[in-house]
Amino acid sequence: MRAIRVECAFDKIENDPRGQASLSCISWDFRSTLGFYDGRMRILCECITLGKPCPPPGFSIGGITMLQILEAWEIGTLRHHLVVLEFSEDLLGRHFDNKDMAILAGTNLTSKGMVIQLAGRQELIMGFIKDLKGHISVDRITTGRGSIGMVESGPTLQQLRILKTAHHYGWYETPKRISIRGIAEKMGLSKSAVAEQLVKAEGTVIGDYIDSSS
Repeated sequence: MRAIRVECAFDKIENDPRGQASLSCISWDFRSTLGFYDGRMRILCECITLGKPCPPPGFSIGGITMLQILEAWEIGTLRHHLVVLEFSEDLLGRHFDNKDMAILAGTNLTSKGMVIQLAGRQELIMGFIKDLKGHISVDRITTGRGSIGMVESGPTLQQLRILKTAHHYGWYETPKRISIRGIAEKMGLSKSAVAEQLVKAEGTVIGDYIDSSS
């Protein structure tokens, strides 16, 4: 059974109505799969908001329906909701109906992006990824490493976005066509945050390259 981690930055899904609707909440964290009903997949999910309720039961958008809020509790200013979501048969859920592939803990959706962790037969995973790419652009796929399990490697999604923006606008050209301030303005981030994350991302990429070359 192979395990993989699929990641895409939020800018890849922010124009999708489902992505826009998710922004009303801080995060959506997968807890378990509940089963299939007439081809529709139901999952248990923890939705976290900043002191306000999550979408109500019956709310539906793009093949995803909020079926039920099982429980709600508050920790400080955060409000947690244990909810049941249902995915229509034609929205990726059909890939899991044969029980030879499963969603794993660590699957979540936040303002930083979406992470999907899976385990299953390789051909099923590849079919799922191909279908997923028909809906959104995937930034990175990480494979589990033997007995170590799922290991996140490379730059974070935020760092990857900064790297791509810097490369696109000429940061790595001679002479440079953009400054750190320019990158920060284009991304809506502070200059210090961009500078720090760019250095960390470059260090990770170079380190991986050196390790693979030795």
